Amino acid sequence: MKIQLNILTLDGEAQEVTCIVPDFVAWERHSKRKISDLVSGIAMEDLAFLGHCALKRQGEQIKPFDGWINSIAEIELVDLDPKVTK
Repeated sequence: MKIQLNILTLDGEAQEVTCIVPDFVAWERHSKRKISDLVSGIAMEDLAFLGHCALKRQGEQIKPFDGWINSIAEIELVDLDPKVTK
């Protein structure tokens, strides 16, 4: 399973990230929910947390989540692996 996100910061920097298994496991630990819960809907915080995890995993030097989220203008779900909806 994977999803692709476009993230736009308030200063106009655009980043594209792909969220994979380690990011979903971090999300499950953080949210205390199962990945199958995403089938019923993905909240903005879910997308933001997954994007933050993916950026950290890729070695980006970013602020902790609560500080980082204040610098984000937009997060767009670009591609959803079809296995999520089954």
